Amino acid sequence: MLKSVVSRLWLVLVVVVTVILLVLGLLLSQLFDRFYFNLQAQNLIEQGHSLGKLVLSSRSDAQLLHELSLVEDFLNANVVIMDKSGLIQCASPGMGMRLWRGRRHLSPPDAAAVLAGNTVVQRGYQPGLDATVLTVAVPIKAGKDVVGAVYLYAPLAPITQTIADVRGLILYGILGTLVVATVVAFFLSRSLSRPLICMEQAAQAMAAGDFTPRVTVNSADEVGRLGDALNHLAQELARTVDALGAERDQLAGILGSMTDGVITFDKEGEVLLFNPPAQAYLAPLVELTIGQRLGTDISLPSVEEAFHQVLATGKMASAEIELDNRAFSCRLAPLKGEPQGNVRGVVLVLLDMTRERRLEEMRREFVANVSHELRTPLTYLQGYTEAILDGLAADPAEEKKYLKIILDETLRLRRLVSDLLDLSRIEAGQVDLPLEEVRLVELVDQVLPKLVPMTADKNLELVTQIGPELPPVWGNPDRLQQVLINLLDNALRHTPDGGRVTVTAREIEGNMVAVSVSDTGSGVPPEDLPYLFERFYKVEKARTRTTAGTGIGLAIVRSVVEAQGGQVWAESSPGAGTTITFTIPCRPRAE
Repeated sequence: MLKSVVSRLWLVLVVVVTVILLVLGLLLSQLFDRFYFNLQAQNLIEQGHSLGKLVLSSRSDAQLLHELSLVEDFLNANVVIMDKSGLIQCASPGMGMRLWRGRRHLSPPDAAAVLAGNTVVQRGYQPGLDATVLTVAVPIKAGKDVVGAVYLYAPLAPITQTIADVRGLILYGILGTLVVATVVAFFLSRSLSRPLICMEQAAQAMAAGDFTPRVTVNSADEVGRLGDALNHLAQELARTVDALGAERDQLAGILGSMTDGVITFDKEGEVLLFNPPAQAYLAPLVELTIGQRLGTDISLPSVEEAFHQVLATGKMASAEIELDNRAFSCRLAPLKGEPQGNVRGVVLVLLDMTRERRLEEMRREFVANVSHELRTPLTYLQGYTEAILDGLAADPAEEKKYLKIILDETLRLRRLVSDLLDLSRIEAGQVDLPLEEVRLVELVDQVLPKLVPMTADKNLELVTQIGPELPPVWGNPDRLQQVLINLLDNALRHTPDGGRVTVTAREIEGNMVAVSVSDTGSGVPPEDLPYLFERFYKVEKARTRTTAGTGIGLAIVRSVVEAQGGQVWAESSPGAGTTITFTIPCRPRAE
């Protein structure tokens, strides 16, 4: 209970008030005690002087006794008259009865001091009277000489009772005041501590992340100013936290939308932050989590070396890594703190360079392929032309054979150049493709006879599976024929002797028709599938004149199909053949 501010403040106020009231009660009690005794003593002294004058003027003992009797009744005090020899001369009736009944000899206190002319006041037990009394001794003077003394004995019981009653009143007053003070102290402590309790609750809420509670300020004192400051603090903290949250969300959104991988390390090499691409890139090596350490949990020696270089120099560094047949360029930049600019962390950016490396490799292969494809027919042309000019042909028939070879190679060169030009024009959007209604059954029947010689040479089976209910498509018949020829030529060249090539067509969702060309060849490795339709890309790297083309045919297929509103893709597994599918809309799309 004493842990709360209200209880402690209430207890302090109650204790302080209680102590003050007790001290005040004791002082008042002592004050009243002295007051009553001094008042009674002063009254007795005055009466003693009057009695002294009465003794000097009294004519007889009877008259003196009568006067003493009246004084005894009036003052409720016994009176004893002593002469200058210290002997009792006379006593009031009540005092005389005690003296004779008890047969005691009363010895007035301090008789010498009184007879010396001093007034004596004493309070205490008087054995002769068998009671606690207030004794006042007043000298009787005749001129300057002391001729006797008047002793007045007033019982203390009435005074003590009066003082006791006064003390009782004081005690009741203290108790009543204490009760009132307790109640007042409780409500006062409540009123003083209520704002503090509200501030404590608001501070606890802010510590828990809730900045909405506000303290109600009802005063302009220190507590009120503290409440205003706490409200202002909560408002500023809420604004700061909202700004930080917005920046965090913005940063998370930026990092999440990046295609590059980003990882933040502290200066000890522990992972502080990463985005999904970074996690995906490093998945073949480690399952990336917060707190992993570079060099221990993440084994990338070249990156670790660049990391320490950045920490030592405070400058950017780079490294190259390969993971799961993918090439990455790593850029490392320092994170510097203020104000000294010390390196407190490192940001690693992973750039997937696989596509660029593949494209560069494809370009180099394209140059080599084109050089080979151009050099071979040119070599044939040069050789057979020189043979004819040198008269090496034995007869007209052999000369005709040489001329036939020259013509074939010339046509082959022309086709190669035409394909290159067509691809460039299609990709540049310079080819006009008038669209019309095309029936695929009729189109396939026109294409198949052109490929019969190739199927006969390799003993291949060419199968079509196109139902008569297939709706007509909307496209360019010449370009669609070119697409089918390229796909079938590609399939026939990559199908071994005795294999089978199948052409199928079916209607699919979206008012589209899907045409597939499947073979039973060796298939395409999974890592080559994303690049199958790239320009000049060939799965077979050996440049033979039997199976390998120029790598342009499938690129032309993709460009022609996409120009007519379709899509093309390939599905393959090594040793299980390849299926290339393209789609064509059934009717014109709305403008």
